[in-house]
Amino acid sequence: MPTDLDVMTDPAGVDAIVAALEVGDAQWVKDGAARRLECSTTLGPVDVYTAVSGGLGYATVIEDAVPILIEGGELSVRVGSLEHVRDMRAAVGRADLPIEAVAPAAKHGAPRVVAIDGPAGAGKSTVARSVAEQLDLTYLDTGAMYRCVTLAVCQCRADTDDREEIGRIASTIPIEFGDGRVLLDGEDVSDAIRAAEVTEMTPHIAAYPEVRKAMIERQREFFSHDGYVAEGRDTGTVVAPDAPLKIYLTATPEERARRRSLETGGTPHQVQAALEVRDELDSNRELSALRVAEDAVVVDTTGRSIEDVVAEIATLAAERGVA
Repeated sequence: MPTDLDVMTDPAGVDAIVAALEVGDAQWVKDGAARRLECSTTLGPVDVYTAVSGGLGYATVIEDAVPILIEGGELSVRVGSLEHVRDMRAAVGRADLPIEAVAPAAKHGAPRVVAIDGPAGAGKSTVARSVAEQLDLTYLDTGAMYRCVTLAVCQCRADTDDREEIGRIASTIPIEFGDGRVLLDGEDVSDAIRAAEVTEMTPHIAAYPEVRKAMIERQREFFSHDGYVAEGRDTGTVVAPDAPLKIYLTATPEERARRRSLETGGTPHQVQAALEVRDELDSNRELSALRVAEDAVVVDTTGRSIEDVVAEIATLAAERGVA
């Protein structure tokens, strides 16, 4: 048996495999959608996967895998093809891929995108900017795009209840990103879109399906031409479901409130109450609700430095071929 063996099984088959391999230490590990039991044996490490990301399932593998018997006839297993092995290792983001393996970012049609989603106050903007700088990718704040639509609505004094007109504005205004700035029709509006009036009105404007549809199309158009680190609330689930690396950035409610209170000047208690309302709205809205993508890597930033979090994400990006 080779060392560093990867095994995929139905969850019901784990115990039989562990017994047959005479496993010593074993530990369950969850990495996004991937779930594996890391085992130590006398012949080397064995990872027993019950799930991987990338759409490769156990049922798919066993369709054309070859049945064999482990020595002694105690355990019947099926050996997958080399293609299965490559796909599985790529699906779980393994750095030590076979030379012929195709990394997730190299899959046909995959955008060169690191998608970072998560609730307010988790540190998405700060982390995403730093990751983009380290990987030499463009930083895309999807929330800023909705703010641009709101600013444009304010500038032309459109009726904020006129869905058709607001949808037209969202579909036609030129929005660009570069050098850390946001441009609306060629004008730097990085500060203007953070004004109190825009901040207050943006949730109302962004709730229109016409606006969300227009922004999603814009974002996908961006992704088709260049590499991005994009942060938002539905980037990995709706906008770029094929992104080779999806991060769900989170932190404890107390930590998120503390960070946001430093930005707004409100008390942590007041801010936490507001964040709870925001989380409820984001998680239960009809369109593009906040949720963890099945193959996202959950990164908890509580008590961690920005540098530490950025280094982890940059490493994951390199493993998946994004960087």
